[in-house]
Amino acid sequence: MSAGAVAVVTGAGSGLGKAFAELWLERHGPVVGVDLAPERVEWLTGTRAGRHPAAALAADVTDAAGNEAAVRLAEERFGRLDAVVLSAGITAWGHIESLDLAVYDRVMDVNVRAGVLGIRAAAPALRRSGGGSIVVLSSVSGTGGEPEHWAYCTSKAAITNLARSAAVDLAPDGIRVNVVAPGPTHTELTRPIKDTRPEKYEELRRSLPLGRWGEQEEVAEAIAFLASPASSFITAAVLPVDGGATGRTAQLAPPGA
Repeated sequence: MSAGAVAVVTGAGSGLGKAFAELWLERHGPVVGVDLAPERVEWLTGTRAGRHPAAALAADVTDAAGNEAAVRLAEERFGRLDAVVLSAGITAWGHIESLDLAVYDRVMDVNVRAGVLGIRAAAPALRRSGGGSIVVLSSVSGTGGEPEHWAYCTSKAAITNLARSAAVDLAPDGIRVNVVAPGPTHTELTRPIKDTRPEKYEELRRSLPLGRWGEQEEVAEAIAFLASPASSFITAAVLPVDGGATGRTAQLAPPGA
């Protein structure tokens, strides 16, 4: 058994999930990283995995068995489970009248159903550890509507309220559930905006009071705070990590925009 707090991270193959896993391995303890494709989590078995040991699991987070396997691996390999970060997510663009409903269903499966399954799988193990933390990745897109982004916005609004409700249900067991809601952040998921829609990228940059996009390492710091005992009296919270995007109205542009 390895020393340190043990975390399971979905979506650990890239983006915010990977950034959090790297930080946790360096500062806190072992990680079980989950992603759909095995090659995406191969990095967890290499020398770059950090100070603490890690394990990789290829699994579908929309399947209950995949989530249960991740929790089981954490307990079998590292002896316990202390934190779970549900980071896996996808996006989709299309008008409300034309986006294929099969695409919408897939977005809801990955962004919401997987959250339900992840929480259900984690709760018994966290209870066995005497409590712990679940951090759900949402988005500022879950706070309102965006043009041709309705499927994603709907899913993120749903996962936010799912986490709040789960926090209430699990609080008597000392299990905290919180949400991190990033704004525009440089990740693999958002790279197509910068590469193929530079005008949209710049529009988003100008809309942020801090005047720049965020970096995934900055969001990882917020996730790690909520995953760790440093936030022991925080549950059912939604933490925007968005450069101030949700701190202003849409009526006036920020200074310098």
